[in-house]
Amino acid sequence: MTNDKLAKIIPVYRGGVEAWECDQMLHMNVQFYSAKAMAGFSHLQNRIGLSPVRIRTEKHGLRLKTLRIQYKSEMRMGALMHGVAGIRSLEEDVVAGFIHLYDTAKDTISGVFEFTADYRHLETGEPAPLPQDVKSALTSLADAHPDQYCPAPMKHILLPAKPMNHMFETNRSAVDVWECDGFGHIEMRHIIGRFSDAASHIMQSVGITREIQMQRNLGSAALEYFAEFHQPIRKAASLVVKSGLLDRMDKTFAFGHHMINSDNGEIVNNTTILGCYFDMTARKAVKLPQEYHDVSEERLLKHQI
Repeated sequence: MTNDKLAKIIPVYRGGVEAWECDQMLHMNVQFYSAKAMAGFSHLQNRIGLSPVRIRTEKHGLRLKTLRIQYKSEMRMGALMHGVAGIRSLEEDVVAGFIHLYDTAKDTISGVFEFTADYRHLETGEPAPLPQDVKSALTSLADAHPDQYCPAPMKHILLPAKPMNHMFETNRSAVDVWECDGFGHIEMRHIIGRFSDAASHIMQSVGITREIQMQRNLGSAALEYFAEFHQPIRKAASLVVKSGLLDRMDKTFAFGHHMINSDNGEIVNNTTILGCYFDMTARKAVKLPQEYHDVSEERLLKHQI
């Protein structure tokens, strides 16, 4: 990689996997990938001139529009991690970029976060033009980065942001102060954490209980996410997550979530997820349990899209 290319790759994270970040599958839970990636997002903002002091003073910053996540390899307790970020493009004040989280010992990518974001007032949520100095910094950093991994578009159909039959409640909560950033918006970790909890209800709905997973020595894992953000989610907001099974394949299954603001009934986030099961001892993917194939076609959300 040339020096010019290296200058456009921004170190944004260095740390490790704590025991309390790991779930019953013995690997780091998806919400903590997001916590580390979003810490990196803050460093990326700082690199383009949006320092924490400036963001607090001007009350403007980058906010995600879409987020594409891939989990390339699992991280276990004690593993070391580091992350880098880059800007792929800037078009009409919409920034496209990436954050890659690496298994430091193996120097291999573990988590991929490709995002689009725009510049918004952090209290009103209104979009605003990028400041000229920030725009100049983004332009100088922008590069297609062909030498950096870039995921292809998600192959499965995506869950749209519209009410659908056969979605059911999988989480009900309120946003606590300690789940929020300095402007009272929920942190990404806590959105993904709710979706992680909701996934267990999806599995139970098709007949795969925790007891059955233990009997069959099965673990479950998310492979990919695609999320769209429609409105800010603020502290004290009452949230309901509704979920449903999109499709089932040989080794994977697709499902989706709507995060709904109970105050106005509007969908503030819609997310599509691809998941799998794996042998807990071999740590290898296995065929999808028959229970998924026994679900009636009529229940699959793909037929409403």
